Amino acid sequence: MNYVTACVTLFNSGNGEVMVRARGQAIEKAIDTVQMLRHSFLKNVLVKTITLGSEDVTRYDGTRGNISTIEILLSQGEEEGGSELEEDESVEAQ
Repeated sequence: MNYVTACVTLFNSGNGEVMVRARGQAIEKAIDTVQMLRHSFLKNVLVKTITLGSEDVTRYDGTRGNISTIEILLSQGEEEGGSELEEDESVEAQ
């Protein structure tokens, strides 16, 4: 809920765009934040872009691995065509 409040504060202070970023297990929280923001707090927030990626990290034990990342760019206002992603669209990992 703190992340939703932070996004609302940023939009209310005049920012036209807000970037929500997360890595690893926090990706779920980032998506929940965007959904709560769009459906409960600010109905005119649109998802402009979603960028997926991964980062190469070195763990505490010295082994290397990849960690998933997501960046969700939000904008406030009514645009023609609405959001890029509609509610019932989904992407399924293979």
